[in-house]
Order: sequence, then C-alpha cells, then structure tokens
Amino acid sequence: MSRKKQVYEKITALYCRISLDDGGDNESMSISNQKLMLRDFAEKNGMFQYEYYVDDGYTGRNFNRPAFQRMIADIEAGKIGCVVTKDLSRLGRNYIEAGSYIEIFFPKHNVRYIAITDGVDSLTRQEMDITPFKNILNDMYSRDISKKVLAGITTRSRQGKFCGGTPPFGLMRDPEDKGHLILDPETAPIIRKIYDYALDGMGCMRISKRLMEEKIPITHVKANTEFDANYYSWGGARISHILRNPFYKGAHLVFRTHQKGIRSNTYDIIPREDREIIEGCHEAIVTPEEWEQVQELIDRKPPIMKGNACPFYNLFHGLVYCATCGKSMQVRYEKVGRTGKNRFTGEMREPIDKAYYICQTYNRMGCKVCSSHKIEARDLYNLVLKDIQELAAQAMKDADAFYQRLSSRMERRYLVDASQTEKERQRLESRNQEIDGMFLSLYTDKAKGILTEQRFMKLTAALEQEQESNQKRLHDLAMMQSRADAQESEVRTFIKEIRRYATIEELDEAVLNRLISRILIGEVKKVDGQKVQEVRIVYNFVGEIPEIAA
Repeated sequence: MSRKKQVYEKITALYCRISLDDGGDNESMSISNQKLMLRDFAEKNGMFQYEYYVDDGYTGRNFNRPAFQRMIADIEAGKIGCVVTKDLSRLGRNYIEAGSYIEIFFPKHNVRYIAITDGVDSLTRQEMDITPFKNILNDMYSRDISKKVLAGITTRSRQGKFCGGTPPFGLMRDPEDKGHLILDPETAPIIRKIYDYALDGMGCMRISKRLMEEKIPITHVKANTEFDANYYSWGGARISHILRNPFYKGAHLVFRTHQKGIRSNTYDIIPREDREIIEGCHEAIVTPEEWEQVQELIDRKPPIMKGNACPFYNLFHGLVYCATCGKSMQVRYEKVGRTGKNRFTGEMREPIDKAYYICQTYNRMGCKVCSSHKIEARDLYNLVLKDIQELAAQAMKDADAFYQRLSSRMERRYLVDASQTEKERQRLESRNQEIDGMFLSLYTDKAKGILTEQRFMKLTAALEQEQESNQKRLHDLAMMQSRADAQESEVRTFIKEIRRYATIEELDEAVLNRLISRILIGEVKKVDGQKVQEVRIVYNFVGEIPEIAA
C-alpha cells in the first residue's frame, strides 16, 4: 500500500475561518464560499471522506480557536490524513505559529497540507519552499488590519461612542444608536442610591452592606438555587469601581487598558490620571459636581482616632485569609469607649491592641455563610514573630537537619533516586539509537525489493510506537528530575532567607513579603473547655511547616 493511499484512508479536514479582520463585505471570503470551494476540490481529487472544521468570527493572529483545536486533537488521534484550506491565511496569520504547523506538526503526524489558491501542497517540495515568505506577508497584513481596526475603534471612542461589550451597570445601549448609551430604568436608580450613600459619608463596605440588607440585586439574572447570597453580594471593590466610573456623570472613558502587543493577550492598566475622558456624551445619573465630590471623599484619609478610626498600620495586608471560605480577612477596630487604658496593667494601649481581623464573608453575609474567625491583631503579630524566630534559630543551629525537616514536610512524589533514573535514561536512549539503525536497515531492504511496502509499513509502525513510548518516558524522567532539583533549590532558598532573620525582634513588611505567602485563620473552637484556634502559616518556597495553635 502506497503512502498516498494510506493518507486517503483517513478523513480530509476542510478548514474554514473568517473574522472581522478579513472584512465583512468580502463575499469571496465567506464561510459558505470557502466550504463550496473546499468541497469541490476534495471531490475532484478523490477525497470523499471529508469533514468541515469551521471557525466563524475568530482572528487568525492566534490559534486558540475551538474548531482548529478540535482539528489538532483529531490529528493527534490519527483520524486526519490531509488538511485543506482556501489559502495560507485561513490557517493563520501568525507566520511563526503557522510555519510550525506546516513545517513541523503536520509532517510529524504524516498529514498532507494543501492551500488551494496559494498553490501549496506539502507533497511538492518546490512549492513549499516559498510558503514561509507567504506566511510572513499574511502576518504583515494581519498587523496592518489590526492597526486599522484599532484606529477605527479609537476614533469612534473619542467621538464619545461606546465601543465596548456590556454597558456599565445602570446604563444600556440606545436601540436607535448602538454607540450611544441611555439610562437603564431598572438599574439607574440603584446607581443613584449608591452615590447618595457615598455623599452621606458612607464608605464602600458600608454601602455594600446596606445594599445587601435592602436586598438590592447586583444583576438581572438570578441563579436557579435556594442560596441567593451572590445575587445580592455587593462587595467593596464593586462599589469602589462604580464610584470611580466617569460614565455615570455622562462622560465617556476612551480606554482603561493598553494592549502590550498585537499578538499579546495581556494588557497594562492605564493610570487613572492618564486616562482620556470625553465629557457630555450621554445622559448622566449624577451631576459632574457630585461625581467630583465623591472622588474627594474617597481620596480623603480618615482622621486619626476620630470616631472608630485607629492609627494601626496593617502589616498583614493581602496575607490573612479565612481558612473556611478562603476570603481575605478584614481589619476592624474596637469602639471608642474601649480604646483607653489596659484594665489590668493601667498602661495606654497601642493601636495594634485595638485592632482585630474578621472574615470578609462573615462580615458581608453573616453567620449563615461563614463564621467570624476573629483573631486579635496583637495575637497574630506575636504568633507570626515567634514562629519566624523559632525557624530562624533552627536554621542557624543546624542547617542540614533543618533542610531534612523541611523536605520531609513537603510533597515528595518528585524526589527520585538519581542513580536509578540515570540508568533508565541511558537504557532508553541506547534503545532509541538501535531503533534508528533498524529504520535505516529496513529502508535499505525496501529499496532493494527485499521488503514489500506493506511489510515495511507494518514493521516501521511498531518501531515508531516503541520509540515514541521511550521518548515520552525520557521526557517524564527529565521532568521528575527537574522538579526534584527545583524542590531542593526552593528549600535551600528558604533556609538562606530565614537565616537572615536570626536576630529579628519585630515584624515589618519586608520580612513578611520575603517569607510568607499567606496566613490561614481557622475558626475558634472549644477543646477540653479551652478556646483553641488554628493558624496556618504558608511560607514562600516551602509551604506550611509547623502547626500553630493560638
């Protein structure tokens, strides 16, 4: 059986793609016309077992497209023997990735590739030599189109037109003009209420709590469950975003982010002071004066020791989490009447003695969702400081013993016997070299007519399977060794870091950020009549080490 015949026993993938970048008025590029062209080509060339793979509305700049990924999976499963596209650009416009599929991936899986209008056929070497240059031209065209599309969006945005996806909460698209926003009669009053609360002096968390108490939903869609807490789950971050949004004063924000590159899916957030805002674009929910007043209230720092305020500086910001629900713990302060002298010593209490941490979920939604997990700031401070001091002392006393202790507490599935691993690696590599020699011998016998084509394909298929299996095992061994080496390196790094703080007497942000990843606060429980609370410290590089009880 010839190689060509074997290919045709598998199905032929007819891949179609179109996006907005290709131009909506180009009928020749339409999916229907691509399908027709590909079907005619396949049938004229005896490829009657074919299947369409269609990506409608997906850019060619990246290959994370559903139909394309499904086609790749089918190729890896051995279902596809040939891929046909209208032209090279339908496969993709990123010349590097397109080239890797055409030059490496398809040949590796014995898949023939044809681009009809570009005259590309992987069975014809001469025609393939010019393919990389065509891919570069497609990439350049894609970049040019992307720039033009972005320029068009920028122009419309600077004209005060809304070019985003979902309009901000409280606003909706004008049915007569999709680029113009109008007030949403259902949600605009909620935005007005939020601003009124802010003008009354309420902070973001107080506003969110008030809205939850009033059962004001955050969305039109309610989950089909009995638990509807998320339906009313206003958070401080959401409220802050609403209060900072210039759309509610009738203005238009041109861009909030900046794309790092044409092919990049990552964005830089534009600083608030550098954002371009177009005033008077649509009906406002609040006046510009009210909006500016709210900005001043948000930016204003609370006066020290006035009301319930406390000058405690939260060293543990972003580190303390509830062990039950996983939400961050929030700092709260005692009431004014309890912030005087210590009733036992008579000494004036420091700010840290007036602060405590409480679960964010409990604070927002109450005891039906989570418990308080309350812990005094002073207790947490002392607990963490003591733990760091003890670990640093152990590291200074006997670094090797400390290393063994840490390693034993880490997950050890990647720790391997280095000598045994090396023996297996050598054996597999030696066998793969033998198989390469056998391939050459079999090919020589086929060329001399000693072996039939059918016999040659059968023998080489078995050898290929064995070689692929060996290669996979070699890769696994390399990964195991790499992970083992990485674990050892991480433990050594942590020991080096902790030894720096052998004489530490107090905590600061530098110490905490260098050593600790997060701190998990457990629920207060009664054991033998005593209150016990588990505090789990997750260190950088090594994870949890001891169990601590407060």
